[in-house]
Amino acid sequence: MRRTAVMLLFASTIVSILVTVYLTYNYRAEREQLESEGLDAAQSQARAATDEISMAFGELMDIAEGVADELSDGTLAYTDLEAHLQDVITARPDVDGLAVTFEPFAYDPDLRLFQIYVFKQEDGSFATLIGATYNYTRRNLEEGDTSTAWYVDTIDEGAKWHEPFFATGAQKILVEYGVPFYPVGAGEDAEPAGIVSIDYAIDDVRALIQTLELGATGYGFVMTDRGTFLAHPVSELVVNSTIFDIVDDENLLAIVRNALSGNRDFLDIDDPISGEATWYFFEPVESTGWTMGVVLNRARFQPSEAQTVRDQISLAILMAGTLFLILTLVFHLDSFQVTNFWAVSATFSILCVLLIVLVWVLTNRLQTQNGVSITNQSQLNRFIEGIDIPEGMLTNPETIPTGIQVQSLQFPDPTSITVNGYIWQRYAQDSRVERGFALPQQIGEEVIIEEVQRDIIDGDEIIIWYIGVTLRQIYDTVRFPFDHRNIQIRITPIDLNANVILTPDLDSYLLMNPRRRPGVDSLANINNWKLESSRFSYAEQRTSTNFGLSERARDLTSYELRFSIRAQRVYLGPFIAYLLPGMVAAIMTFGYLVSGRREGDNDEIVSALNYAAALFFVIAVIHTALRDQIAAVNITYMEYIYILLYFAIIAVATNIFIVARYPDWTIVQYRNNLIPKMLYWPIFAGVMLVVTLMIFVY
Repeated sequence: MRRTAVMLLFASTIVSILVTVYLTYNYRAEREQLESEGLDAAQSQARAATDEISMAFGELMDIAEGVADELSDGTLAYTDLEAHLQDVITARPDVDGLAVTFEPFAYDPDLRLFQIYVFKQEDGSFATLIGATYNYTRRNLEEGDTSTAWYVDTIDEGAKWHEPFFATGAQKILVEYGVPFYPVGAGEDAEPAGIVSIDYAIDDVRALIQTLELGATGYGFVMTDRGTFLAHPVSELVVNSTIFDIVDDENLLAIVRNALSGNRDFLDIDDPISGEATWYFFEPVESTGWTMGVVLNRARFQPSEAQTVRDQISLAILMAGTLFLILTLVFHLDSFQVTNFWAVSATFSILCVLLIVLVWVLTNRLQTQNGVSITNQSQLNRFIEGIDIPEGMLTNPETIPTGIQVQSLQFPDPTSITVNGYIWQRYAQDSRVERGFALPQQIGEEVIIEEVQRDIIDGDEIIIWYIGVTLRQIYDTVRFPFDHRNIQIRITPIDLNANVILTPDLDSYLLMNPRRRPGVDSLANINNWKLESSRFSYAEQRTSTNFGLSERARDLTSYELRFSIRAQRVYLGPFIAYLLPGMVAAIMTFGYLVSGRREGDNDEIVSALNYAAALFFVIAVIHTALRDQIAAVNITYMEYIYILLYFAIIAVATNIFIVARYPDWTIVQYRNNLIPKMLYWPIFAGVMLVVTLMIFVY
């Protein structure tokens, strides 16, 4: 029997090792495959977006080249140009202008310069400009003067897209494609007779970008071969800035330079502003020679952190089981020696404790995030662009930049937070929106919301309020003492009927990295809590009423601005106050179990009952104090220690009763009541491991 037991144990160990190796390899292979698939999916999305942009501009190029070909082969007579251009541009209302510009004396030997330009006006109608308004053929220009580059460069270099420019007539920024045409029958070896140019508004380029499915905060941008922004969620950057003006990361700059050379490139980097893992894709727009950049949140294409931790802990449990079987062989459990039993018991208990600590460490790093986090202007603009305008609403919501600076925080009770600090808002001077904000979570009678300053800066009216309010919160205490509190400050417009959306006033903050705690004073703190991060976010808020306001009947869904502060409980205090007494009680209970007993002595029963009652009373008092302090509704993690102690005390008292009254039972006779003593810590640690896994992992 002993040989059979050893063989079975040895076989189980081998199987466990093989399974552990296989599952570990499989886990790594699956993670690599999932990451690769996520990267491929993101890259495919970036390429699809680029293809869509390239196709749109390729159609524009086809229009201009078609007109140039018709002029070159004589199909289109010069005298029919005006009518033909009007027909073409009427069929394509997305085009902002189409022009045919001639070389000197090419249109008419008696006319030096001539142009026919059909363009879109502010009201959307088209007008025609005939004749040259200035000498577009000038080449000897002063440094920095590019007023004739659209024509001269096309004549000298051939068909090309030009840098964006501000069209004074159309009062908008345009990007233009020019292609030469030739005298009828002269062939392309001859000198050009002029160029055909087609204009496209930068706003239309941005509109194309907005249609791309890049997630709530993913965004795209388009650059010329010089890095000038043609489209970007931050409109102030368009035309006025290049990517080299806003990027200072050397790794990213190297990728950008390579991409502007016409190469496809990719970078995986932690965004310096948001701190989030970010993918940058750069794809050449084949039809134009431009480059499109796509910025995506890597987490959107990868398995969740919670699933990753779950898989890691499952592997750790399997490895611990394999190690336990190996050590069982090493300790020769089959020899049935007392020391061997204790070694196996201690090994199992220690492995359980190590697994519990591992679960604490891995799950404590997980962060749950509600809503859409906003950390930069690009994300904000992209999010606002994606908001659906309610049916019947003729205009986009007016944006009201709103900021907050929290100076002090306090938990007056386990279900609320007291906040002191400043809130400010920025209004356009001509805005008719009622000034002010509301804090929907506000409770209590002691409320301070006082206007302390009002200024006009750069045409905007800035109003600053000092606040001191208590806000209702919802906290989950199940993981106590490893729980977090996500402090939420909801900010809404005071005018329920106004077509507005509050936006984070990002320009008022030096850094928006959540780990730098923007909007929270560096001296702000809460006793026994560590403030880890802060951020602005949006959460969809749907009401079941229109408050009696007809304007709100169109849409009962709104996007609410929230300022969140993540606080981590400092668990040293709860460990000392609650875990340490619990562990001392567990050790004392075990000590009472292993102490010598006189079999058949009824006084032992009375002594056991007195000891159990005293220990039970102490544990119950500490347990009650714990629930009162955190206002627990459900059973919290640390309470399971006390619940387990209740059962342990009853089990030990029962065992002593059996030893005293039934000394002839086998369980009592075997090695002086060894089995209950040996199983005490494995059961205690094993149950706590199961509870830990249920609460933190599964």
